[in-house]
Amino acid sequence: MIARLTKIVGYILGLFFATFFSTIIYAYVLEGSHIIQLMTEHLGQADSLFISQKVVFYNIQPQPESLNQNDSPKTANGAAENIDNHQAVSDKTDEAEAQPRTIELDESLRYVFSEAFRSDSVSDDNQRIFVSRDGQTLTVIDGVISGGGETRFDLYKDLLLYRSREALSERLSSLGVDISVSSLGKFEGQIAFVLGAEYPDESRPQLWIGLTAFHPLRMMIPSRTSTYSTDLLEIRYSQWRKISEMWYPMLTEFIQDGITVRAIEVNDYQINPNFSKDIFDIARLKLEYRQPVKATTGAGETEGLSEVQKTIEEFKKIFE
Repeated sequence: MIARLTKIVGYILGLFFATFFSTIIYAYVLEGSHIIQLMTEHLGQADSLFISQKVVFYNIQPQPESLNQNDSPKTANGAAENIDNHQAVSDKTDEAEAQPRTIELDESLRYVFSEAFRSDSVSDDNQRIFVSRDGQTLTVIDGVISGGGETRFDLYKDLLLYRSREALSERLSSLGVDISVSSLGKFEGQIAFVLGAEYPDESRPQLWIGLTAFHPLRMMIPSRTSTYSTDLLEIRYSQWRKISEMWYPMLTEFIQDGITVRAIEVNDYQINPNFSKDIFDIARLKLEYRQPVKATTGAGETEGLSEVQKTIEEFKKIFE
């Protein structure tokens, strides 16, 4: 009887202390500015970085293509045969064409930490240049300046570019992350600091940082508190690797409303390369590349200019 009573008391005390200490741990949450300071310190420092990577776009919807005039079915003298042949081919390809497709691009990144960033993306037919410096951005598609500017998918670079508490805090605040709010949450089995929201609230812009390594785990950007589209974008950082005296994620994933729509896989890197300042000079680049052509309704609009704009718009759809 005494042994049984002792066992029950021990169980109750164990449960009490487990709950008590768990409450203490969860109740103690660092201030947002302190969390950012620790994150930037743990990520390490370098002057510059070159990254070669592959970008995979998932679930890209195919664009409908109109028939060429030479392939259009005839309406007289053999019309039935031509129409039947065309219909047979169409039936075989309709299902395949309706399926989402995957696109892969080669991309190179250039970081001058806390100062400037540039990405160059190349597909089989197109090229996109994105530059960010001193709060200004520039996007060039196939030699023509795009009026679209920065997209939400470009924001992943911010946590990697800014290596000081002051610069990163300012950038996060501009994205709507309230750094005065911090809490503790759990993500994929590990405890993390949640900066910008009270866990488990996911309706506000927020940054998740690992409790032990202080690496960014995820950044969540809901649309209703931003100037972008009408969905929730989650950016996940994983497979962190130490490069000299700094850390960098080998895999970055973009999840839109619960569906993975994009992934970045690092192929190669070079620490502290020397970059020409010209490649980040937005004013110079605006002179080097053509300005976007404004659409007109008059007869002066040429077919060539229309094709340029069409190419830009189609390529922008991939990145937005």
